[in-house]
Formats: sequence, C-alpha cells, structure tokens
Amino acid sequence: MRRGTALRRCSALLAPALLLLTLACQPRPAQPVYGPWEEGLTLLFEDPSLPQPERMSDRLQVRVAQSSMAPGAPRLVRLDLANVRGQASLSVRHQDGGIALLGEDGHVVAQTLPPGFPATAAWRDRGIQFSVVGRAAWEGSAILPATSEAVGVWVEAQPAHGPRRRTLYLPNLGEVESLEERNGAWVCVNRLVGRGFLDLPAAPLPNQRP
Repeated sequence: MRRGTALRRCSALLAPALLLLTLACQPRPAQPVYGPWEEGLTLLFEDPSLPQPERMSDRLQVRVAQSSMAPGAPRLVRLDLANVRGQASLSVRHQDGGIALLGEDGHVVAQTLPPGFPATAAWRDRGIQFSVVGRAAWEGSAILPATSEAVGVWVEAQPAHGPRRRTLYLPNLGEVESLEERNGAWVCVNRLVGRGFLDLPAAPLPNQRP
C-alpha cells in the first residue's frame, strides 16, 4: 500500500472520531437546559399551517453562534437567526432553569422560561399568563439522534387578547413545536424539521476535561 493512500484512509477514519470526541468534551450543564446551547448546533423550523411553497421559503434557521455554558452564572448564549427576509442575533441567559432574552444593553427584555422551570408551574410576563400543561413525548422525535431526550414539557401561553398558544420544550433544544388555538382547534404553527452541526463545536476550556 502506498504511503499517500494509507494517510488518506487514516484521515477518513480519524475525522468522525475527532468530531465525536469534541462533542463529548463540551462542557455539560449541571441541570437540564430547555434551549439550544451547544456551539454550532443548527436548528431548522417551519410553519406547517402555511401552504407550499411559502412553507419552504419561510423556513427559519437558528444557529448557536456562541455559548458560555461552563459551570457558573450567568450562562450566556448567542443565537443567529436567518431566513429569506434577513438575519438577526439574539442573546439569552440561562439561570436556574430559566431563560431570559437580553436586549442590546444586557438587560432582560423578556423571560421566556422562569427560574425553577419546569417545577415552576405558572408565571406571568409582558401581560401574558403562562402555565405548565404537563410532560409528553414529542411525536417528531424521529429527526433527533438516538441520544437526544424526546420527552419535554408543554407550556401554555394565554395573552390578554388573542389566541392561546402551546409550546413543547425539549432539553438541549428548547421549542420544538408550537400550537395555536384557531376556531376551537389546535393548529401547529411552528415545528422543528431539521437538526445538525454546520461546523465543529468549540473546544472545551483549558481547565475542563472530557
């Protein structure tokens, strides 16, 4: 066997192993995090209530651009959002099971999930009443790897005006499906349809071991 051929074969074998090792070495949160936080993780969403081709063209991509989920608080995550209409970035803070959306000045502008979630059964934010409906397995979990948790928590949002909305949150992914009440029926208006890594996640901090 020629040396060049052997080197190419070794490289082909080492690449998947390196990816798996890098994933394993990422710092893990001490408790379940109901939102995306692994650097490089990319999620794709669509609105099943839309007709084609609008459903496909309006897909939203959410990518974890930066994450500081090492032990200690606060734990910050920057998300890059993109669709055919443009791009935007969001900063969120994970703390005690809660998720807060931060403004450009670093102050909280919305509390997506409250501290203590999912043990916290009810809360209110921006005039909307939220309540935990219960736990359930996600019917769309076939797109997830076998190691992903497929059981999440349904949360209902009741605004002062407008339809009720129910959202299913899965650990390490956050929202995977949302339903809106329309004419007495629950209609799916957002669903996770793709999950993957567009690049290698960031290496662990020097003082952390796999």
